[in-house]
Amino acid sequence: MNLRELFPTVIGFEENKNHHKEKHLIKHCKKIKSNIGMGGLNWSSGVYNTSGTYPIHMDKEFDNLHSWIFAEVYNYMTAIGFTNCNISVSSSWFNFYNQHDYQEMHNHLPDHDDISAVYFLKSPKGSGNLVFNSHEPVGKNIFNQDNPYTWKTFEVPPKEGLLVIFKSNMFHQVKQNKSKDTRISFAYNFKIKENR
Repeated sequence: MNLRELFPTVIGFEENKNHHKEKHLIKHCKKIKSNIGMGGLNWSSGVYNTSGTYPIHMDKEFDNLHSWIFAEVYNYMTAIGFTNCNISVSSSWFNFYNQHDYQEMHNHLPDHDDISAVYFLKSPKGSGNLVFNSHEPVGKNIFNQDNPYTWKTFEVPPKEGLLVIFKSNMFHQVKQNKSKDTRISFAYNFKIKENR
């Protein structure tokens, strides 16, 4: 039988080989956290984040890392077919997941944003997988769990220095942090604009 993959879900993964140079950002984020109120107050999970209170893409301390992240997001954008286009950051923030914290299922406002990304700055073992949900889950649970054509979810274990890029309409969540240490991640939303 011939199979044709239509409308595939494409998630980009890239590891930052210079992540060790970004460890100073942990201390910087802790300083921001002690001075800036929590954002994203519409979450029931109560995870500390700076969504709407502190856009990290405006902070010069992150510039070196952002140069690499934004280049990788551009590579993803062109790989999925957006050529002759530019990207701009519409929002950015960081998240502190303490023990037992999690993030409920959500997407990143697909009416306003096109591409989203997550970067793992600090991720102790067991600190909560990033989980993507299928747009069209198969109704029955009798399928082969090893066949990606019928997966309902896909889990990404957090790894320090890993960047995950996806379309903003993808539903995702973060499992509970079962470690006693804090997990720190950065989140970004981007708009695609056609060059004129």
